[in-house]
Amino acid sequence: MKNSVIYYNNFDFSQVKTYSFYRSGSVFFDSQNLPHAQRSSIELAIEKSLDAQGFHYSELDSADIIVTYHLVKKQPKEYLNYNKAVLFCAPCLRANAWQKNNIDWRVYQGGLIIDLVDPKRKRSVWRSIYPLQFKVKDNSQELNEKVMAAVDNMLTQYPRK
Repeated sequence: MKNSVIYYNNFDFSQVKTYSFYRSGSVFFDSQNLPHAQRSSIELAIEKSLDAQGFHYSELDSADIIVTYHLVKKQPKEYLNYNKAVLFCAPCLRANAWQKNNIDWRVYQGGLIIDLVDPKRKRSVWRSIYPLQFKVKDNSQELNEKVMAAVDNMLTQYPRK
């Protein structure tokens, strides 16, 4: 299943070798109320996918890219707060410097968003969304499998220029 991916074409993705996450207490971390277990599940899936692609975890102050994520729920304010935290500019998508693999890029409830943030500008340079399709009857293993599949699907579309 192809998911929506958009990215800033003027960012040199070929130079990225290391990644990190924002720490607890950051504007990103505080932009959405997620249980620690859910955060850990998403971050472990991201680490596993990026490590498999040859990227390496680094301390925040020396990382080439910062990985953030957002689980789209019914609270639109959380999504707006998240966009502010990663300086994502929806109107900028119309600019020539943004590449889209899907012209109908949109946000929907139940989607997992992953952003890659330029640590120098503190701005998102790559974004993807994928439907998690959680069901009420899903157990924790099924939930983790859905997160891992979504993360792999998104991050394997990293633009390697």
